Amino acid sequence: MAKVTVLIADDLKFFLEVEKTYLQRGGFAVLTAATGEEAVEIARKRQPNLVLLDLEMPRMDGAAACEAMRKEPSLAATPIIIMSATGTPENRDRCLKAGCTEFVAKPQKADELLGIVARILAVRQREAKRITVVFNVTGKDASRQVVGQGKDLSEKGLLLVAPAPITIGAVLQIEFFLPGTRSQIKAHGKVVRSAKGDEGAHEVGVQFTDLSPDDRALILDYVTS
Repeated sequence: MAKVTVLIADDLKFFLEVEKTYLQRGGFAVLTAATGEEAVEIARKRQPNLVLLDLEMPRMDGAAACEAMRKEPSLAATPIIIMSATGTPENRDRCLKAGCTEFVAKPQKADELLGIVARILAVRQREAKRITVVFNVTGKDASRQVVGQGKDLSEKGLLLVAPAPITIGAVLQIEFFLPGTRSQIKAHGKVVRSAKGDEGAHEVGVQFTDLSPDDRALILDYVTS
């Protein structure tokens, strides 16, 4: 399974390393930049799938970097998220006018980044019918959160394309946004099938065990639309 590449730009080295480490653990390939200018140059050369920009960078801030990226035809449709510790209406308006996909408050916890990235990528995946899934194994074999791709979604379960094998019978905690919507689904699922797929990925059949009636209705509405 080819990794999704995320570019992060933040002038604070500590936060940059924390964000990089957590996204790498989540299964993403990560590029980093410490300035807006560097972010624009890397984006031009490497064509990431998603860009995360800190607004508060010296010289060229996140909004200016976003505006420069949008002038590149190859980056015109790339999802760009601008994060800010000061989410004022003025900052939000400026960033949206610069062309960002979304303006968000800078996460207080590193694990919140996974949710933001998964949600933004889900909006881009409607046509491909692929779903970005954040999951972890629960119980005695509990694991950290990682990111996989979901397909063949139904109200009963989904096929999860994971970066590593998962034992049949394992119980997963699963979170994902339905592509093209802001509907977040949270559920537990039992692994009922596990096999090696293409390109070294692992295909895992997951059966939902505690899907709420509301989430079941959202999924049914999505798959039949």
